[in-house]
Amino acid sequence: MFYIKSIIFFLPLILLLSCSSGEPKPSDEKFAERAIYISYSSSKHLNSYNNQPHVIPLVIYQLSDRTGFDALSKDQAGIIKLLQAKKFDDTVMNVTKHYVSPGENNAILLDRSAKTVWVALVAGYYEMQPEQETIIYQTPSYNGWKFWASEKRQKLLETKIYFDKSSMEQRQKR
Repeated sequence: MFYIKSIIFFLPLILLLSCSSGEPKPSDEKFAERAIYISYSSSKHLNSYNNQPHVIPLVIYQLSDRTGFDALSKDQAGIIKLLQAKKFDDTVMNVTKHYVSPGENNAILLDRSAKTVWVALVAGYYEMQPEQETIIYQTPSYNGWKFWASEKRQKLLETKIYFDKSSMEQRQKR
């Protein structure tokens, strides 16, 4: 009788654990409101040309796969295409364009589109140096199942960027 009670007691738990396969693939995730937060600051000498600072475009891509982005970000022609802020293939879930001014401190808060796995940033400097004009992030892991809730939620992707005279770099978030 003890074995039957034990089986009855543990059977729902065993079934629950066997049905879950751990973390879902990020591409299965749905839209997440306000899930991308990019704070940034820029040099007073941002994008200087003839000793004059200039505004730069900042394009933010939300991608389901990074292969196409990686291929384009390797050379100047690809960077120019990325700065057009257009969907270059089916892996682009969303694209937004912003402008960064010299000496600016600001933040961008975006909704994360469905199926987004990667968030890529492209900055447009006069001195086209592809390796210094792109940064890519994988979206953070998902929160675990809660006994009282039936859905997982996307964690916030939070980053701090510094735009120097001729390059962009990631800074530690405090």
